[in-house]
Amino acid sequence: MHNSRPMSIDELCTFLRSSQALVFSGRSRAQTSEWIERTLQQYHYRHCSRLAKGLLRQYLGKMTGLSRAQVARLIQQCNQTGRVRLRPYQRHRFPTQFTRGDQLLLAQVDQAHGRLSGPATVAIFQREYHLYGKPGYARLSTISVSHLYNLRRSLCYRAVRRTSSP
Repeated sequence: MHNSRPMSIDELCTFLRSSQALVFSGRSRAQTSEWIERTLQQYHYRHCSRLAKGLLRQYLGKMTGLSRAQVARLIQQCNQTGRVRLRPYQRHRFPTQFTRGDQLLLAQVDQAHGRLSGPATVAIFQREYHLYGKPGYARLSTISVSHLYNLRRSLCYRAVRRTSSP
């Protein structure tokens, strides 16, 4: 987005009234945020009147295709930090409870016992940990039967079982 010259507040008002049917959008989020930052600095948003601020908000929303709430958040960010920057996307991931080593141990137990049913395999893990005191079975002794079947579908487990099958 590029403005050849800044418009006055009256010109902004006229533009917004005449372009109600038009919809604009930015090329990328980074370019859009840079344009918003430049525009806010160019019009000295913090020092504008209430009417001018409302027109600028409408103008930014019209030109970028962002919602009122998104524009308000970006303006607030610019007022607080002087910059408009996108936060990088971070997907939430739950911590893995059972490790790759646990999957390998499950594959070894299934190999040794001929892949018993889920409840029987869980009973083996509990007996190995509680009765014989083997620390490698600590996490697997708490596994549910349904999650045991999830581990059996994992890529690591299937790779080991495929290579070590008789």
